[in-house]
Amino acid sequence: MSAIFGEVLVFPHGDKELKLRVFGDEFYARYETLDGYSVIYDENLGKYCYADLINGRLVSTGKEVTGPVPVGIPPHLKEDLSVQTSKHNNRFCELLPDIIDPRINRSNRSNNEPMRTFGPNNGLLEGTAITQGNVLGLTILVEFYDVSTSVTRNDVDEMLNGENYRKNGNYCSVREYFKMMSSGKLNYRNHVVGPIRLSRERDYYKENLFVKEAMDIIVNDLHVDLSQFDSTGEGIIDALNFLYAGMSLYEGNLWPHNAIAELEYNGFRTHYYLLTGLGHPNTLSIGTFCHETGHLLCRFPDIYDYGKRDNDFDESAGIGAYCLMGSGNHLNKGLTPSPVCAYLRNLAGWCDNHIDLNNGGAFTAKHGDYDTVMKFQLDKPNEYFLVENRAALDLDQHLPSSGLAIYHCDTNGSNEYEEGNPTRHYQVVTGGWQ
Repeated sequence: MSAIFGEVLVFPHGDKELKLRVFGDEFYARYETLDGYSVIYDENLGKYCYADLINGRLVSTGKEVTGPVPVGIPPHLKEDLSVQTSKHNNRFCELLPDIIDPRINRSNRSNNEPMRTFGPNNGLLEGTAITQGNVLGLTILVEFYDVSTSVTRNDVDEMLNGENYRKNGNYCSVREYFKMMSSGKLNYRNHVVGPIRLSRERDYYKENLFVKEAMDIIVNDLHVDLSQFDSTGEGIIDALNFLYAGMSLYEGNLWPHNAIAELEYNGFRTHYYLLTGLGHPNTLSIGTFCHETGHLLCRFPDIYDYGKRDNDFDESAGIGAYCLMGSGNHLNKGLTPSPVCAYLRNLAGWCDNHIDLNNGGAFTAKHGDYDTVMKFQLDKPNEYFLVENRAALDLDQHLPSSGLAIYHCDTNGSNEYEEGNPTRHYQVVTGGWQ
């Protein structure tokens, strides 16, 4: 998932562009004008309109946001919790049906367990984590019937696979990012195909997922051999990515997301996929692609709080900008995403150098030493502290604060558990800076 915490984003609005402040993710989001008035997309008018709150639900006033605010409409309207929860759960079931990874025999998640930022597989998400070795992903560039792109296949190939990639101010390429985080253990490259042209206008695909239509073109028309994208030899595509024409639209099925699509071609199956916008040649950034790859390939959980929709009645950014899987993918407009924090790097098996802090002694925490984990174990095997140097350098240069980070970690925790008591607390949270 890719969450937005009040960022200002640009949306198409007729032949113009509209700036709105966004809160939420692909399962539930709300929109405000820059001066705080709630906005909803009016399907009948095909435009963004001011919203009113009726019976706990946001409805369109029919008045475009480009005009004056309707009389009597207060700012910052929010839907009732029950409405938010219902919309969130319905959307979740659409994007992530109760289909488990075909590589595993059963799901450990109870059907009654609410959607939480929780990793049931020893801290990771269900399914097979592919965190080491040579992995080739399939990335498909997609155009709509009415929206094309000036981004070329070479532009994307450089962003995903390049060496010493610095275009647009990016810190590195996606391949370089994961090689750095894994200390060379994961060599994740992508084969880029397209752009291909879909049959309908962009607005149609807000409500209708284009994954099958795109895959049909790739296999049946372009005859792409899917066997090269199966590193495990189990007939399942490791990493399937769709980048669509234009800026990312934070609406419906075009909201940047990671989800499941069960399709089969010539004996090879799709499962997890990534979908996000291409933007323009001068706006290409690696942040969201890296975040969603964390879910897709490494099975990293989100370590922010999904908010009140799971009935916890509290909202939190969790670890915030201090990890790629919090909100760190948005640092420096996605050009310099935060590193994967020590907690998740350790779960991925990327840290060979383990320093045991329980025995005491003098230790040095080096910035950018991604191969090292410094651990103080508590009484329970699932609960411990990690220490990491987060100086304002390199990938950490855009963090809101810097210094020595101390993480409280619990593989049985969840970043929905704001209670902070012995049984219900965060999966990982940083406790302070020195």
